[in-house]
Amino acid sequence: MNAPHKDIDKIIPFGEFLRGFINQRYITATDIARILRERGIFVFNQDKDYMVPIMQNLLLSPAEFDKVRDSFSEKEDNEKKFSREITWAKNAKIFDPELLFVSLDEVMRTKLPTCKLRKPVSFVQLDNNPNHIIASFELERHDMNKSWYEQTNLFHGSIEFINDNGKGHVRITHTAPETKDLAEEILNIQVKRYKQKGTIPLEVTPKKILFSEFTNETRFIFFYRLTTHLQNDIFSCENIKDISIKPEEDYVLPEGISWMNRMKKILISGDSLDKTFFMSEKSYHSSLVLWNIEAVFSFDAEFNLQMQQNSD
Repeated sequence: MNAPHKDIDKIIPFGEFLRGFINQRYITATDIARILRERGIFVFNQDKDYMVPIMQNLLLSPAEFDKVRDSFSEKEDNEKKFSREITWAKNAKIFDPELLFVSLDEVMRTKLPTCKLRKPVSFVQLDNNPNHIIASFELERHDMNKSWYEQTNLFHGSIEFINDNGKGHVRITHTAPETKDLAEEILNIQVKRYKQKGTIPLEVTPKKILFSEFTNETRFIFFYRLTTHLQNDIFSCENIKDISIKPEEDYVLPEGISWMNRMKKILISGDSLDKTFFMSEKSYHSSLVLWNIEAVFSFDAEFNLQMQQNSD
């Protein structure tokens, strides 16, 4: 997210300076329309293309500009997550006091010269579990080529190591390319240090989960578990609406789906597609490539809030 300009409490931008600020995607047309209405200005077309020129020609009061700033600072980039599979040595304990602090001075200097760490990166146990550790970090990026309100940005991320009886995962959360790159550097450093202590076998490398590594059958299983068989108190799958499949090349299709032989790709839309014959009939799965699936999920916001409050 954008960090406040160092003089933001001393200035009220107008004209071209204000136009660039309120044109940011974080400030919505609703935010602008609300401020204009409070000024007694009502706009029939409430697109930003029409309202921004009106606002940039106004001299905002300090209170009005604070409302614009609040709209800007309350929103930030969405988190992205990805994971790696990793194998730990037998009886490995990944919470190692000697490996908790990660020195990143050289990485920051050579690979992220426009950024600085807001605080040192150190791993801690998650929920007092010595086999689940996490390090959170925050980057401050300075870019003098940006406009005055974009020159300083703050991005957060985290990296987790999990050991479940030898089967492990590395989970990375990032909000910008810089936080993704930093998490990858932390991963490489920690894996090297774990190997030096024998916590990770020397021949092991973190493994990405790739589409091409699934067989046709396991791809169906994976998406089934991710949708109709998802076991989660916060998210639940309501419906599979779109499915893209294609026949496996140079493959003799079973009699029940032999009519697909002349088709390169099939897109099917509707409701409850998981109950269609080619999805439910396992004997067809080796002959079909499940290319894409679109599902509708419900989110229990109240339960999620309760869980966050309990963890606090």
